Amino acid sequence: MGYVTRHGGQPTVYVAGSLFLDIVMAGLGHAPRPGEEQWVAGSGIMPGGVANQAVACARLGLDASVITYVGQDRAGSWVREMLADEHVNMSFAEHTPTQNITVSLVMEGDRALTTHGSDDVPLPPEDLDAPTVFMASLPYLARAKDRIAQWREQGTLVIADTGWDETGEWPREHLDALSVADVFVPNCSEAQHYTRTLTIEDAAEALIEYVPSVVVTCGGEGVHVINREGDTIYREVFPAIEVEAIDTTGAGDAFSAGFATGLSAGASLADCVHLGQCAAAWTVSKIGGSCAAPHMDDLMGWLTKDSKLEALVGDSVRAVRTKITGVTAQ
Repeated sequence: MGYVTRHGGQPTVYVAGSLFLDIVMAGLGHAPRPGEEQWVAGSGIMPGGVANQAVACARLGLDASVITYVGQDRAGSWVREMLADEHVNMSFAEHTPTQNITVSLVMEGDRALTTHGSDDVPLPPEDLDAPTVFMASLPYLARAKDRIAQWREQGTLVIADTGWDETGEWPREHLDALSVADVFVPNCSEAQHYTRTLTIEDAAEALIEYVPSVVVTCGGEGVHVINREGDTIYREVFPAIEVEAIDTTGAGDAFSAGFATGLSAGASLADCVHLGQCAAAWTVSKIGGSCAAPHMDDLMGWLTKDSKLEALVGDSVRAVRTKITGVTAQ
């Protein structure tokens, strides 16, 4: 993958998506039962949805902005204040009367979600400058296709993701939006459902027909990557980082943020994947979505304490940090 155009110093990233106030309850012994109260060991209130990627990007050193709706009620005020504390720019956000809210119940490392609100997302403002990196879902890319194509002509790199299709239809035409993307980052289930394939390898091979790079995250099975440059096809499987998963909320978002950080710095594809894996592994070992996202210094400190992690991703994390900060890591 090529090197990115830097937009005046610190790399910029715009993240488009729905914004939520997340209420996380961790450590449930079992799924809720009618008429029963459970006390849990951990809880948190934090911005969620598009904020997961934006906060993770900001903590890793990017100038992060969100394109979203934010509520004008008290919950929306909390979200704005928390994102301001994380140095996430909200000046492109539009207002809506009430804030989206999600309750996340964490059980044995997995979670169940209950959500109120809307998944609507505004289009980018007409006068918005092109960012270094743009991150959005397939449906959003389809809606804003012309604008995103203009940004790409100015050097913007586009990372596409997707979500679970509750209808079960997984229409192949959604993949047409990848014509304005540089990288597609689905999880293994999403990739196989869209391509109607039985293996991760077959899914990645099918998706590379739509986009230059496909990065399929597969949890404990690692990350499957396929990249096309002209007539050359590159394939690699990156083994997973082994950690005890406490809360998977925001793991995929943390991976995408780490990947985007590497991409914005002109890092190699392998370095982008390794930073994404490291950010995701840190996140799942903590409670609470955006609040669990690592700062770059957190990852550097983790490397010094874990020789196995150092051997697996240490060189990559240091390389990206040096490109972002201009300071050589020791």
